[in-house]
Amino acid sequence: MTGPRRAGRLAHLARLARQHWFFVVLLLLGLAARVVVTIAYRPAILYIDSLASYLYPLHKLDPTGQDPIGYDIFLLSPLLAIAHLSTVVAIQHIFGLAMAVAGYALLVHRGAGRLPATLAVVPVLFDAYQWHIEHSIMAEPLFEALLVAALVTLAWRRPGRRAVIAAGLMLGVAVTVRQAGEVLVLPLVAYPLLAGGAWRNRLGCAALALAGFAAPLAAYATYYHSFTGHYAISQVGGGSLYGRVATFADCTGAQIPANEQVLCPQIPREQRLGPDFWAHDAASPYFRLRDQVGTAADRLARDFSMRIIRHQPLDFLAAVGSDAAKVFSWHRLHQSPTDPPVDRWQFQTGFPTYLPLVNMDEITRLSHKYGDGDPVADPPLTHFLRAYQLRGGYTPGPLLAVAVLLALAPLARWRRAGPARGPALLFLASSVLVLLAGDVVVFSWRYQLPGYVLLPVAGVLGLTAWRGRGAIDPDERATPASDPPEFVPARPGGDPPATRTTPGPAAQT
Repeated sequence: MTGPRRAGRLAHLARLARQHWFFVVLLLLGLAARVVVTIAYRPAILYIDSLASYLYPLHKLDPTGQDPIGYDIFLLSPLLAIAHLSTVVAIQHIFGLAMAVAGYALLVHRGAGRLPATLAVVPVLFDAYQWHIEHSIMAEPLFEALLVAALVTLAWRRPGRRAVIAAGLMLGVAVTVRQAGEVLVLPLVAYPLLAGGAWRNRLGCAALALAGFAAPLAAYATYYHSFTGHYAISQVGGGSLYGRVATFADCTGAQIPANEQVLCPQIPREQRLGPDFWAHDAASPYFRLRDQVGTAADRLARDFSMRIIRHQPLDFLAAVGSDAAKVFSWHRLHQSPTDPPVDRWQFQTGFPTYLPLVNMDEITRLSHKYGDGDPVADPPLTHFLRAYQLRGGYTPGPLLAVAVLLALAPLARWRRAGPARGPALLFLASSVLVLLAGDVVVFSWRYQLPGYVLLPVAGVLGLTAWRGRGAIDPDERATPASDPPEFVPARPGGDPPATRTTPGPAAQT
């Protein structure tokens, strides 16, 4: 880049920083906070799934574990081939900052004021639970980043063909990172169908979005087939669903096949533990079945679960609904003795361990294996981070409830609402679906984090649309150049059909 061009670029960036100074200040503070986390726990936080689902399968990229390994394929394996665990979490912290930038840019582009746009990304910048997951060797930061990138791509303007293909590809990859992303195929296809324009273009964009979504899944399922002989994304979906239904299952009258009856809980319902026990504890009937039939256990558990859901649909809805409502609570507490402990996602004063599965000896071994030496916790910083997190360094749930109401507000005045109404519903539907997909299995504060990233953006988009802001956005007024013209049928008087085109400047005044 030549000197004048470089000077011009720097001057442009300086103008942008002055115009958006409040967001820039918060972004820098968010960066500083992540630097503190990086120094406090070195090289990274290793959770139970960090080992079992990601680091242990990494050598052979074996997809037959309990979770899909898109995280290994797209992030861990490339980075650890040339860098260390500390580099992985540094990249994940950059994902967090990038999500804030993308959300803010979309909101300003869609007509939101700079202040509400900035407030919408405060959760991703300053929520300590978000910092914690970004600093863990876990799939969630990559999953969240793919979701935000795909939704921003879709919502930036009326969906065009390249945009829907790109969004479909990103959401397809997201499913290989966390299987809960499967549900996002619904808003991915519905949004182009409902976004306006000629029907032929809508159908074409929806088909292209679906094709983009399917391509990474087909490639991953083929890779899975090379290990197992059958096509799938993972082999534990049935076991996870069994964990949910076992909390309320009553096999009386449910017509359970003989080879599945071992899954019927023998403990009185009021004494049963939560989904985490039934899906993962060695004392669960699921593991007795697996000892008997091997890998067929997941298929049988899925069949058993679907029979119970058909037999007790209201109990299933009540169980999922009561867990889904917890995201709106003011505090992030251990809501129920049947939930996974919330302290798994809280900063500790020493280096975090998860006994008996993850102890310091194993953490030290893996830290040396991936080039970072002994794990280190810096006590003054760890005490500060824990105090911040426990004393209010998180997003209160009622603010998410407000965001949901604001995202729905344009429905009350749909014809007068601004063009951000569609993106508001896109973000709302996507966040609700991905949260419910997690709650179907088990409530965990880890699974609620996408809501804290997406719902505030949905709320500000809804507020912008309700106020009628952004109505003169040229992206909404003009049909994309790649779209075919829409034909208007002949009038009864016999006039020939006319091609509808975008009105010129004179007609728009």
